[in-house]
Amino acid sequence: MLATDPKMNVLVGHGLFDFVTPYFGSKLALDQLPPFASAVDRVKLVTYSGGHMFYSRDASRQAFRAEVEAMMK
Repeated sequence: MLATDPKMNVLVGHGLFDFVTPYFGSKLALDQLPPFASAVDRVKLVTYSGGHMFYSRDASRQAFRAEVEAMMK
């Protein structure tokens, strides 16, 4: 999708202490993206305080929302 839509952005959010889906697996996958897709402004991996459901913490949820809103502008 990143190859066919130059306006598409990807945000991958993880809880820092998530043992179910650890963020490092996503980092390894994102690091293998080809150059056209790995531009810093198009693909972003962020971690938030918390575990698998990091959004259950107010601060993490608010930070995640702010990140999504910034990406959509």
